[in-house]
Amino acid sequence: MYKESYYNYFFEIDEVPVLVNLRTGAIAEVKRENVQKIKEILKGNIDDDELFEQLKYGGYIIEKEYNEYEEIKMRNYRARFDNSRAMFTIIPTFQCNFDCVYCYETKRNKIMTVEKAGEIAEYIINISKNKKTISIGWFGGEPLMNFKAIEYINKKIIKESDAELFSSMSSNGYLLNHIDVSKFDELKIKNVQITLDGIEETHNKYRPLIGEGKTFDKILKGIEKLFKNTKNTNVSIRVNVGPENYERIEELFDYLERFPKERIKIYFRWIFQASERNEEFHIHVRDFRKENSFTKLSKLYEIAINRGFKVMLPILDGDMYCEFDNVYNMVIGPEGEIYPCTVAVEEGMEIGKIENGIIKLETKKHLKWHSYNGYEDKNCKECKILPLCHGGCRNAALHGTKGCPEEKRETESFIKLWYKVKKSEKKLVVK
Repeated sequence: MYKESYYNYFFEIDEVPVLVNLRTGAIAEVKRENVQKIKEILKGNIDDDELFEQLKYGGYIIEKEYNEYEEIKMRNYRARFDNSRAMFTIIPTFQCNFDCVYCYETKRNKIMTVEKAGEIAEYIINISKNKKTISIGWFGGEPLMNFKAIEYINKKIIKESDAELFSSMSSNGYLLNHIDVSKFDELKIKNVQITLDGIEETHNKYRPLIGEGKTFDKILKGIEKLFKNTKNTNVSIRVNVGPENYERIEELFDYLERFPKERIKIYFRWIFQASERNEEFHIHVRDFRKENSFTKLSKLYEIAINRGFKVMLPILDGDMYCEFDNVYNMVIGPEGEIYPCTVAVEEGMEIGKIENGIIKLETKKHLKWHSYNGYEDKNCKECKILPLCHGGCRNAALHGTKGCPEEKRETESFIKLWYKVKKSEKKLVVK
């Protein structure tokens, strides 16, 4: 006996019947002559063996006793407690040369010394002896303000560890013009995320230098330099969207046309408030977003796709809400202090420290961070987007709010966008 999956969506997109399953990630265009047949099979009336096998393969129909929720929960637990890889985010400095209007970090003069970089590298090498890979994401502040620490740690790990290093970076991009970016390939820096908040006018307003200097043109020159001097480093462009740049985002693509599209991915996120700074600005953003916020973002994604750019949908990335759900993943600060995630790096949020190549965790704080479990929440259990968000943002939940992603508010709009992304990548099945 069989039953329909709880996580199915079946509707028309641009007059094409589309069947989606959020548990398996299956997405298929359906021939119109098969629509009614599929609906009958999903009800348990199996009279077309070939269609039935296809639906079973995609997870659209499952055995009656099969518990999909337990499968999703198991996948999440396996990801959260997986220690087969060593994963770290390292902040070499809290210093930053930008004064972004929505920044949630308190600027501090902490900067990692060579001695501390050595301790951190030794710790990573020691715990990675039985690992196949090491993942290091560089964060800030602005990480390129301490490029020496990045060089030192990555080179030491490449030289002394048997594990393969995969490194990435979140940078404002301004200082790419002032360093030898040709070293990125040698340092195994595979991806750099750079934020461009629309066209020059709005970007410079949202993301000025300290002292109100312009940044847009210099970032573009830095990206151009990066592509010319590396073979293996790609760029993710994050666009933070607000009321002042929304209508002119498409003009940003005119600037990006000069770059190799096969090495760029773009994604869009509403400006979010993670501190009490500039409260009036954030109220203005929330008023503009309103109820159809993801539909508005979808339009930007569609424009990018139509222009031939690759896009990324962050929520489709694995069996956790984010990498900081994993109990072995951590953020390492400039003095070796440990933080639980990149939006919890203020003074007083530390959960441990690396000293003399050894980590000392504050067990109570570490346990509290990992105590939240969306799979124990009644609303999460009943939510059809659970296979994608896995209970939402841990940091938000621990501060008393629901950390539901943007996609939950308008699931149909998200699925329609997902379909269009898959279609642009030519990764669709036809039933």
